[in-house]
Amino acid sequence: MKTKVIIFVVLTFTTLSTASVAYAVDNELTEKQSASIVNYCNTVRQDLKNLQRTDARARTYFGAIYETILSKYLKPLNLRIVDNDLSNATLLKLQSDFAEARTDFSEDYIKYSKSLEELVSIDCRFEPDLFYKKLVSTREKRATVAYDIKVLNGLLTSIIKSTEQLKESLK
Repeated sequence: MKTKVIIFVVLTFTTLSTASVAYAVDNELTEKQSASIVNYCNTVRQDLKNLQRTDARARTYFGAIYETILSKYLKPLNLRIVDNDLSNATLLKLQSDFAEARTDFSEDYIKYSKSLEELVSIDCRFEPDLFYKKLVSTREKRATVAYDIKVLNGLLTSIIKSTEQLKESLK
């Protein structure tokens, strides 16, 4: 039974759902689900705290990488392109899109982090329904962060392709 609750929490956080917020929140817990949350509250909260630490490290890692790519590679590359009177509107647009997506990632992560902090602070032994609703909300915020990362990775792929095309055109 303990494994089922832990799997429930993990799947809730990792599965990207297309269900609407209203549907997820209007779905009340059954007494059995509520009892499971109450019975394994300490374990679930500890797992969430571990997730919180892991996610904080990942956010720091990704944030640093995205900032490095933007400040040490994209901006200098585009400055050199302009200084050498070359035109590459695609790379300039990609730099702008990447900077905007990086900002979205940072802002969305802060929202997710605050929501996760609030979730961890709820004593699910006494408020299983509130805990579950906050869990659903937090999972949706985490899915937004995952989407932001997907967008950033897609932009990086486009930047690499565009840079390779520029390199070929200069030969």
